[in-house]
Amino acid sequence: MSRTRLRYTMIGFIIGVFFVYMKELPVADGVRFAAPFYGAGIGLLIDGIILRVRQQKGNEK
Repeated sequence: MSRTRLRYTMIGFIIGVFFVYMKELPVADGVRFAAPFYGAGIGLLIDGIILRVRQQKGNEK
C-alpha cells in the first residue's frame, strides 16, 4: 500500500473506533461494532477519489 492509502485507511479506522465507544448513538450494535471497518473502506474510497483528481489535473497540464 502506498503511504497515502494507508494513512486514509487508518484515519477511517480510528474514526470508526470512536463510533464503537459512543454508546449514545441510536445505531444497532452490529453496525456500531463494524464501524471501524466501514471507516477503513471509506478511507480507501476517499484516497481513490483524491488520486483520480490528481491524475486528471496532471493530464490537463
